[in-house]
Amino acid sequence: MKRVTLEDIGKKLNVSKNTVSKALRGLPGVSEETRKKIIDLAREMGYTKIKTSYSVDAKPINISLICRKSFFDEPTFWSHVFYGIWNFAGKNNVSIRTVTVEPATENSASTLSSILNTDSQGYLIVGTISEEVLRKIVATKAPVVVVDYYNKDIECDYINSANDSGIYKAVKYLYDKNHRKIGFINNAEGAYTFNERYRAFVKYMEFFGLTINNRFIWHDAVYDDTGYYIEKINKLRKLPDFPTAWICVNDNTALAFYKALQKLAIKVPDEISIIGFDNISVSNVYDPFLTTIEVPQMAMGQWAMQQLLYRIEHPHEPFVNIELNTRLIERNSVRSLSD
Repeated sequence: MKRVTLEDIGKKLNVSKNTVSKALRGLPGVSEETRKKIIDLAREMGYTKIKTSYSVDAKPINISLICRKSFFDEPTFWSHVFYGIWNFAGKNNVSIRTVTVEPATENSASTLSSILNTDSQGYLIVGTISEEVLRKIVATKAPVVVVDYYNKDIECDYINSANDSGIYKAVKYLYDKNHRKIGFINNAEGAYTFNERYRAFVKYMEFFGLTINNRFIWHDAVYDDTGYYIEKINKLRKLPDFPTAWICVNDNTALAFYKALQKLAIKVPDEISIIGFDNISVSNVYDPFLTTIEVPQMAMGQWAMQQLLYRIEHPHEPFVNIELNTRLIERNSVRSLSD
């Protein structure tokens, strides 16, 4: 007889596997009507792992969340990821202990001690982390899920946005608008996602037969230094191959570039077109509004929490590298060039 799975039950009731799991484990976040339907169907189908009651006094699942301290001061991207994490945790009886780290002291004994000397049932790591620290966390054999970072040499679960396909959409969009001279503004922070987006830019410029000019690949940009962009623009603007369009590694970089262009009285998109990445909440503040690639920030947090709970219950299942799809948000910062 075929083993009944959570997916089998969910398909019959047109609900998600996660909803079935919560209902059968007695966890909150499911209406009593839906819970009853799931339990009744599960019994009918011969599924036996059913917990019929949930107590608000039940012992919570304890996890540690590890991220850079600066993420809590960033209101446009990480705040939405954290909301997804905490919202899911609050509905699933999960207690989160937060450990903040600084890049300069990330590998120190005191930082490692604060991370590892706990009774956590799992670790949720948000953002880029040193390979040494990640290895030591994974070596504890506790479940680990990493958000917005990936290491090919370390086996655990990863949740990321689809950076590669997002850049493909950006390059294709500009190509379809007849832009052939395209620049790329990276960021000095050197985050994993930024490096992935740059690699994708190189790949898809080649795919569309477009020439990359290294003078217009800026890797050392910073968010809050408008003078950096003004100096670059003034130095290079009069060159005949100056790009008609720029892809920026994220929206904060795009908006800093935007400010510099405004100060130089260079019109967007009449003279320069811009595409950002992330679709942060302020990307529709500037006029014209910023065309960008949307990252499902809240969903990344929710998926990470969901995968960590799954990993806690299923420690021997294959690890996953989940990439949540991105989409182009077309606004007004790109113009079409005549053929």
